[in-house]
Amino acid sequence: MPKRYGVKDRDVAAAWVMERLFDGRLRSGDRLDRNEIAEGVGISRVPVQEMIVQLERDGIVRSEYHRGAYLERFDPDVVHETYELFGLVTGHSAATAAQAMTSQLAYELQQLVDELREADNGAFRDLTWEFRRKVNTAASGPRMRAMLSTFRTFMPTAYGVLVERPRTRTRILQHYRAECRALVKHDGAGARRAAESRCAEEGELLVAELTRRGVFAPAAQKRQA
Repeated sequence: MPKRYGVKDRDVAAAWVMERLFDGRLRSGDRLDRNEIAEGVGISRVPVQEMIVQLERDGIVRSEYHRGAYLERFDPDVVHETYELFGLVTGHSAATAAQAMTSQLAYELQQLVDELREADNGAFRDLTWEFRRKVNTAASGPRMRAMLSTFRTFMPTAYGVLVERPRTRTRILQHYRAECRALVKHDGAGARRAAESRCAEEGELLVAELTRRGVFAPAAQKRQA
């Protein structure tokens, strides 16, 4: 894997693990091989260990003394839980930002939403992340920023899966339009609802997509097992 300048080695290693978790090459309970990860990413074992500590903090792996690091459970229930929690945090952040909204920030957010209409998957991902960055930093304190950081390994890979499909991008855009309208009007409750609603639907869409790709078993198959 080529060196990505400006990105920490531990984050590159985390992306390597998450990519394999989301395409089914890694499964719940699998042991993470530090040497394999270091070789696959092209880094030393030190940032790999840093990555494992980060993923353990984020609830993605668990470490067992003298045994190694293992992937935590990854299934539809975990995806729904993750998005529910993410919705609560981002909803609070949006509600706070609505109260601190300036005319300049409102203009910037509206511009981003306008650009989303014609964006392909790569541009769509970048624009929505910039929207979230502006909202999350508008009025969030250090505790909120710390809570948001616990999703930084899961969400980029999950979102990359979601925005590959144009129909999904259209549905996500509807939520961003609603949130932007609420933010511009200083409507904290409306901004919170829009953010939470978007996260809930993204969770549903992600489960459906991972089921379609064979990463998750269909519901009927799980009931029979």
